[in-house]
Amino acid sequence: MRPRTIVSVLATALVATLGLTPPAGAATGEVRPVRSVDLTRYQGTWLQLAAIPQPFQAACARDDRAEYTLLPDGLVRVVNSCRRADGQEVRLEGRARPADAGTTSRLEVTFVNVGGAWVFDDPGTYWVIGLDRDYRWAVVGAPDRRSGFVLSRTARPTPDQVAGIATALIRNGYDLCRFRVTVQEGGAPAPVDLCGPSRVAATTGRG
Repeated sequence: MRPRTIVSVLATALVATLGLTPPAGAATGEVRPVRSVDLTRYQGTWLQLAAIPQPFQAACARDDRAEYTLLPDGLVRVVNSCRRADGQEVRLEGRARPADAGTTSRLEVTFVNVGGAWVFDDPGTYWVIGLDRDYRWAVVGAPDRRSGFVLSRTARPTPDQVAGIATALIRNGYDLCRFRVTVQEGGAPAPVDLCGPSRVAATTGRG
């Protein structure tokens, strides 16, 4: 798949999948995490393919990614990074932990460190609501749907993988029009919205 076509694949496949019939229970608006996540397999580097824009990413222009490392104490080391418009890399380190005993798909994340200790007094919510069986892509959300992230091991997902991503978002009641494609080296060349005139331009090659 050529880099230029990645925007078309993401935008067209995600929006086209809106025609899927929501599963039973979706009308209640409930966000449901996957049953479990093998944190050993989940660790490593993930590229952000699309996301609901977040304030903490305002300085990011491209190459948003997350690197997870499972630590001996059971916490997960989180390193978020991206590049600004001037090419400078921005990095932020934090920690994640299971939100409840016995679960690995609902996590709490903090970037607050006081005196060498990670503070989870007001953690961020990190629910894995979609996950490829081979851990090639993941969808992360929250109960209030104010945040949403599409992650992939590669900047060039296949149409089938994009369809799986879209299904996970729709089943959890997300409005795909709130998502914006992330510019990635070897992937999306422009930060295109998944709906509206910019999407049409991306999928037709005009604009």
